[in-house]
Amino acid sequence: MKYKTILADPPWRYRNKRTGGSMKSGSESKYPTMSIDEICNLKVNDIADKNSMLFLWSTVPMIQDAFKVIDMWGFKYKTMIIWRKIMSLGMGFWFRGQIEICLLGIRGKVKAFRCQRPNFIQCKVGQHSEKPNEFFELIEPYTIKPRIELFARQKRAGWDCWGLDVKSNIIL
Repeated sequence: MKYKTILADPPWRYRNKRTGGSMKSGSESKYPTMSIDEICNLKVNDIADKNSMLFLWSTVPMIQDAFKVIDMWGFKYKTMIIWRKIMSLGMGFWFRGQIEICLLGIRGKVKAFRCQRPNFIQCKVGQHSEKPNEFFELIEPYTIKPRIELFARQKRAGWDCWGLDVKSNIIL
């Protein structure tokens, strides 16, 4: 199947694999991570429609790599959505990271949404790496089916999914 909307939240591998005061926290302690080359080499092109959109989540330290992924997967960057995480101290070595960024890229002919809502959401954090319902409420009216979430943590109505935590029938 070819998807018109692809949402991806890759398990970015940071150079500092252990973080926090105990040096035992961070993404490596929660799930297997992937190198930028492993992420870029996923066969997203095989499942993306010639006219499709990509929503790609990134943390601030990984933003340069996220732009590389957009390019390698055959999409052209258009804009971003910022999620400010409230009630969260955040992690980080330079500043406490209290935001995540979702880049929007397109390929082929995809009309601009002309959405009148801001590209900013502010809400509480759920489980590690879980994306808020407010994000889906923002994008779903403008996305085209069929839709798939890559690296999904759980199934969501109206979306196919692929990831370690969910049962899927596609291979990347």
